[in-house]
Amino acid sequence: MKNLYLLAFFLFITYPALAQLNDLYKIPEPGLKKKLADSHDDHERIRIQVAIGRSMLYRSGDMRKTIDSAMMMGIRIENDSRRLNYNYGIINGMVIRTLCFYHQGKKAQGIKLAQQTMNLAQSVKDNNGLAEAYIALGDQYSMSDPANVLAKAELYLKATDIFRKEHNFARLAPTLEAVAELYFLENKKIEAIKLLFEALSVNKVLGNNGVQGIYWLIARTSNGLGDYPDAVKYNLLAINTSKAVGDSTLKLCSIYHNMATTYINMEDYRQALPYSLKAMAIAKRYKNHDYISTVAFALAAIYTRINKFELALPHLNQMQITAGDDNDRLAVNAGFLINLAFVKQYTKAEKYAENLREALAKRSPEDFNVFEVCYTFLANYYVDSHQVDKASRYVKLFSTLPKSARTPITERGIERVSYRIDSIKGNFRSAFQHFQNFKRLIDADQNVAKDYQISLLQIENDTEMKNEQIEALNKESLVKDIILKRNNLIQKVIIAGALMLAIITALIYSRYRLKQRSNTLLMQQKSEIDQQNVELQLLVNDKNELIGDKDVLLKEKDGLLLDKDVLLKDKDLLIKEVNHRVKNNLQIVMSLLQSQSGYLKDKQAQDAILEGQNRVQSIALIHDQLFHSDNATEVDLLVYIGELVHCLNYSINKGSHKVEIGFDIDPIMLDVSQAIPMGIILNEAVTNALKYAFPGDNTGKIWISVKECRQIITIRIRDNGSGLPPDFTLEKVNSLGMTLIKGLAGQLDGTFEIIDNNGVNITIEFPMSIPEAALAVA
Repeated sequence: MKNLYLLAFFLFITYPALAQLNDLYKIPEPGLKKKLADSHDDHERIRIQVAIGRSMLYRSGDMRKTIDSAMMMGIRIENDSRRLNYNYGIINGMVIRTLCFYHQGKKAQGIKLAQQTMNLAQSVKDNNGLAEAYIALGDQYSMSDPANVLAKAELYLKATDIFRKEHNFARLAPTLEAVAELYFLENKKIEAIKLLFEALSVNKVLGNNGVQGIYWLIARTSNGLGDYPDAVKYNLLAINTSKAVGDSTLKLCSIYHNMATTYINMEDYRQALPYSLKAMAIAKRYKNHDYISTVAFALAAIYTRINKFELALPHLNQMQITAGDDNDRLAVNAGFLINLAFVKQYTKAEKYAENLREALAKRSPEDFNVFEVCYTFLANYYVDSHQVDKASRYVKLFSTLPKSARTPITERGIERVSYRIDSIKGNFRSAFQHFQNFKRLIDADQNVAKDYQISLLQIENDTEMKNEQIEALNKESLVKDIILKRNNLIQKVIIAGALMLAIITALIYSRYRLKQRSNTLLMQQKSEIDQQNVELQLLVNDKNELIGDKDVLLKEKDGLLLDKDVLLKDKDLLIKEVNHRVKNNLQIVMSLLQSQSGYLKDKQAQDAILEGQNRVQSIALIHDQLFHSDNATEVDLLVYIGELVHCLNYSINKGSHKVEIGFDIDPIMLDVSQAIPMGIILNEAVTNALKYAFPGDNTGKIWISVKECRQIITIRIRDNGSGLPPDFTLEKVNSLGMTLIKGLAGQLDGTFEIIDNNGVNITIEFPMSIPEAALAVA
């Protein structure tokens, strides 16, 4: 009997829930308005205005002022776009106006404008615009007529097919939700669930977390099929997701209301009460009449069934005061009737039973759904009040309705009423037959619920497998992309290295040939001098002339020595040029990495590219310093570390001053063979400190110390941040940065230590190598 009185929910839940079919905007409206103020490109401004117009419609809650503002926005978009001959803006401006006509109840104008939009989109071959026009046209059809629901579904399906072909996943996801909603109303619940899980997958690919509406639709479908555990599960997912994304719109009202009706169907009214109260608070905040009436109906039923009928009456009276049409008045009379009958106040209930009979007399004979529910209400009321003949009359009227118009729950209710009527009349054989039919229908409903549970599990499993496949493909694509980039980088480094090796080899060979020529020339000169000395002994008279010749030869020898110094200087200039070109090539690598990051949406991939940029930059700074320095083989650590840390802080914190960085660095000239691995170690340690030591808006300080004592260099990087994780061990850590630090410390024949002491402390020690030039002097 209790469940029979709750049939009204299925009559009044559907319409308000459809006030928001699609999530029409992703960016918050204030952000869109700020972006509009900053934009100076006409086409971009129109695109932003389209997003604002859709956002206004989404949050309107049928408030006239907001809808009028959206209409003005649509007109402005269309006029500006026609001036620019911008078809996207013209079509979307017309779509916004069409949706405004829907909210204003101007169906004829909405249909006419939607058809004009479709014709324009087809003429300019704008498939996405055509899909939007299909949706706008579909919105003009009422949900109360099954034929209209079918027409609406066909239009939405056309839009869905277009969005799939155009790979417009951002619009495909909400349209799938809309089609699923229509399938639900057409009793195609399994098909609806499949579309909803497809929508979940699309949203996951898009990285969109605002999927509370999809969870709500799955929960409502589960509720309607008697699968209450899954209904509670997905309702909770919808509530938690709404909180996570900050959704407090009317959609959240529908979610809370659906959770309440689930507990009502489970006859757990005390659990239903807090959710129904939350739904009412949201409905009143938006002043939405349909939502307020729907939730008030539920609250009245809940209070009545927890023996607080006095709290149910204000909600029923509120429904009566605000009733605006025949449907509202029908709901009010049904609400009073079932609640008064429940508390056995049959005399007062009689007035509302009579009102209900009079209202039914005015309804269209084709309005089967209304007759189905109301006949069941009246039959139950009359058998409860011991008016058996009147109860029998409404049982017979129910039997005249077409089979297609009867739901399992009303069929079950009528069989139970028939069982009670025959029992009262003493017709026990017929009563037993009706009782068996009643039990058979219950078993059938349970079987439907079980079949649905099995189907839902299968759909969930299939969706999870597809998601895993998509995830695997994404990861495989990402790995291939990383490998390709790494191979390209290695190829470029090898080419640059080979070029440098070729230049150095050519330089060495050139020096060798020059030395050979110089030695040959000197030997020739020596031979000539010897010959001249002999001649001097023989030709004493020509002594002065020979001495002059000897002076000339000595001057030529000095000139050759000067040429040798010039060649050495040329060598230094060549090495500097090599350093300059290596630095430029590394800058190109960094630019390529930065450009690639702009095409990636995955945050983890972008972070990985940023870390790669910083590592390449640590090497590029060394070659830059070698280029600008007179010393082509040694790096000034004081200058190098200052530049490196400044670049890292700007790259990670965008120049923010939330982290103070202190230096204590000895004046050390380090050989380039040790400077490169040391620079990468410093890059990894400082990067980790900047990224993880001060989460959120926390401030702090990082100290960098580099000391040299007895040819041992000690580097310390410490911070006063959040420290290491509680379960951190150096042996178990599996990050690329820590692996690089350990490996490069070993390459330097050094030691590496990391401890947690009011922040992270990293110490690296390694012996300082002596440059070859110094060894040669020694």
